[in-house]
Amino acid sequence: MTSIATRLRSLLQADAATAPLWPLAMARIALGVMWLWSLRWKLPPDFDGGAERSVGDWLDAAVEHAAFGWYGDLIDQLVVPNLTAFSWALFAAEAITGMILVSGAFTRIGAALGLALSVNLGIAMLAVPGEWPWAYAMMVMWHGTFLVSNPGHLWGVDGWLRTTDPHQLRGAAT
Repeated sequence: MTSIATRLRSLLQADAATAPLWPLAMARIALGVMWLWSLRWKLPPDFDGGAERSVGDWLDAAVEHAAFGWYGDLIDQLVVPNLTAFSWALFAAEAITGMILVSGAFTRIGAALGLALSVNLGIAMLAVPGEWPWAYAMMVMWHGTFLVSNPGHLWGVDGWLRTTDPHQLRGAAT
């Protein structure tokens, strides 16, 4: 009985030096795939991707069901009149975030961008019927976790760059 209790205690007291990093790497890759997958319904140049609802439809819902009046006004007066420009920016930001998280390259930058996108989505969709606000809260949580833990060090370009001898890289460039 002592052996089981000791093992359980050691599992519960794992610190950063002993905790496995693969769950963070898997979550990073999964969230990156989610960002890339979400692009399919907002494809340029019309940003509807043949989906049931377009970017414009979602913005209209965010205005109509705004949890915060000032945010609905911001979307209505700034984003909707400039829909094409904002749709391109949104498409690019989500594509870049997805590629960064999947590749594990510059993971903290991708995490910061994903955090900003997730907070924006959370605020915009907070009171929209049929939306589940906790999904956006979890996205914020994961991106915040990636921001402070840098999970690109495992199964990512960040880790490869970290273990590569900088002298070899300099020699290859000359």
